[in-house]
Amino acid sequence: MMKRIALLGANGQLGSDIRSVFAGNNGYEIIPITREQLNVENTESIIPFLEGLGYIHVLINCTAFHNTEQCERDPLKALMVNTIAVLRMALYCKEHNATMIHFSTDYVFDGIKNSPYTEEDETHPLNVYGSTKVAGEKVMAAYLDHYFIFRISSLYGIAGSSGKGGNFIETMIRLIKQGKPVSVVNDMRMSPTYSLDVAQAVQAFLDGNVIEYGIYHCSGEGDCSWYELAIEAFTLCGLPYDASPILSSAYEAKCQRPSYSVLDNSKINSIYPMPCWKSSLKAYLQEKGYVGNGGESP
Repeated sequence: MMKRIALLGANGQLGSDIRSVFAGNNGYEIIPITREQLNVENTESIIPFLEGLGYIHVLINCTAFHNTEQCERDPLKALMVNTIAVLRMALYCKEHNATMIHFSTDYVFDGIKNSPYTEEDETHPLNVYGSTKVAGEKVMAAYLDHYFIFRISSLYGIAGSSGKGGNFIETMIRLIKQGKPVSVVNDMRMSPTYSLDVAQAVQAFLDGNVIEYGIYHCSGEGDCSWYELAIEAFTLCGLPYDASPILSSAYEAKCQRPSYSVLDNSKINSIYPMPCWKSSLKAYLQEKGYVGNGGESP
């Protein structure tokens, strides 16, 4: 039987990759839903909109308010999008017996642990974004039995992040190509994640009819600092660069971020092995045309 999937945030960085991964797969009917069709800030409109779609088997939520600095300035919007909207979706899925797939973040942790975080570790967010994402996780767990929450980290993808204007890697490459020196934070460690890898993990879960519901860490395997990520990108592209490592304290930021938010993928790896962040970065740069298939810059 063909599975009908409602995909919210279908034009975003992750939603675009989910659409491409499922394209041409006759086992699924993807119903792409964009912000123009449904603005999840208007939380009261979510359930009536979904009920108008007819029966769906799976709801995939790629919507989020994830600009961390803006979340600090507008906590009510962060709460509406990252928590209340998720609650409405969960209520719909409970009522209609649909499986819900949702995406959370490494920012649910405080970074004190200094070894990769597992799904069993207690959450302790440092900022509004992380707090509202934790609350979104909790409302799903409270209402649903059939759900997957994929926690992802430092996401980048072909479509770019609509809320942030591109992504970190694109910004770094643009500045270096303009001949500008860059200063990049070197005292925060995370697991960079290619959105295509996350999309393929979602497909593997649905194809495999996985019923071990709950939270899964789903990030690039391994870890690095933002500075190391930038240097790896420059090196793969064959770009000469002037880059300096700096401390995060050199930036004036309203938002406190964890200094260590590396995710342990052991749980998901038994179902879908997450690729090493370096190989995924190379695949991304090849897809964007920055690097030839042999690894050299075109």
